[in-house]
Order: sequence, then C-alpha cells, then structure tokens
Amino acid sequence: MKIFKFVSILLLSSFAFVAEARTPIPSTPTFKSSGHILVDYTTGHVISESNADKALEPASLTKIMTAFVAFNEIKQGNLQLDDETTVSEKAWRTGGSKMFIEVGKQVKIKDLLFGLIIQSGNDAAVA
Repeated sequence: MKIFKFVSILLLSSFAFVAEARTPIPSTPTFKSSGHILVDYTTGHVISESNADKALEPASLTKIMTAFVAFNEIKQGNLQLDDETTVSEKAWRTGGSKMFIEVGKQVKIKDLLFGLIIQSGNDAAVA
C-alpha cells in the first residue's frame, strides 16, 4: 500500500510540472513591406507592427474583394459565369496591370474573373 501511495504522489506531482510547462514564444518576425500588423486572433494582442496606422495603397487587395463580391453574386444567383458585359472606355483606360480587353467588346464574367485573378488585370476589375 505504501508503494501505491508513493507512486500515486509521484505521478500527481509529475502532472503539476507538465501543467506548468509553457510553449516558447517565437521571436517577432521581420517583413520586407511598407507596413504590417500581426495580431493574436484570440486575445487581440498586437504581436508585431510597422507603420500600422499609415495609409498605404491597397494594391491587389481590392481585386481580392472584387472577386469575392463577384463570387458571392454568383452564389446568390444574381450573376452567371457565362453572363457577358460590355467593356467600357473607363475599364479600357484603367492603368496598371491589364488583361488587355478592348472597348465595346462583350466579355464573359468567367473570363473577367480569370483576368482579374490570374493576370491581376485592373481593367477586368473595372469592367
């Protein structure tokens, strides 16, 4: 019986040490960017930031949102991949990266999404 008590106390005390073990916190990552912010999802604690309050150009983040909105409209049945739209002069004149669509041309939504996502076409986003 004494051996059972001794083993039980030994096991229980070893669990206490395991419970106290903490996961090591990695060092703050470095980024080659104009700005960033890294936040712990659970606690909201800012882990790392650089120029987090500075207004920066959103770049292709707007294209991601455009694709999201388009796919959401498709999911809701308001838009079909085979639907066509006419390319406006505004879309054609849009600067930056392009999929090179022509003014007045009928283009399927599917092709615009390919141009938006693969080619990163600003003209596809505006069309």
